[in-house]
Amino acid sequence: MPDATHDDEIVYHLLLDEPEAEITGRALRLLISDEAHEPGIRALAREAIELVGAAPAGAGPAAGSAGAEEPAEAASSAGAAPLTVPLTAPQMKIVHTAVKLLLLDTQRGQESERQLLHAILDKLPDEHALRAITLE
Repeated sequence: MPDATHDDEIVYHLLLDEPEAEITGRALRLLISDEAHEPGIRALAREAIELVGAAPAGAGPAAGSAGAEEPAEAASSAGAAPLTVPLTAPQMKIVHTAVKLLLLDTQRGQESERQLLHAILDKLPDEHALRAITLE
């Protein structure tokens, strides 16, 4: 990642299936509640939540015509297009942090959630690249 990258420049397009988008939003909301004393982190997390919630699910009229009543597993197994979430470097770091924290908070009995969280983390750059991103 070049040093000259501006904070508002899209640097990564995260592709999420519907269940992954739902759990990513939940992880970000939990991060907001945990980081009540950090307004900068809360603001970035809110921006990321909006992006995850507003991400278009592919092109064409069939993208949203299945209805919200269809179960998430059926939607992803039916070949639904993944959501594309354009993230700036700080937003990407916040998403990674939120997902990683939720993963650490889950128990063995929540294996399906843990698998989703691992899948999301696998789609993001490695921790070394994310550590280089400053949130100031």
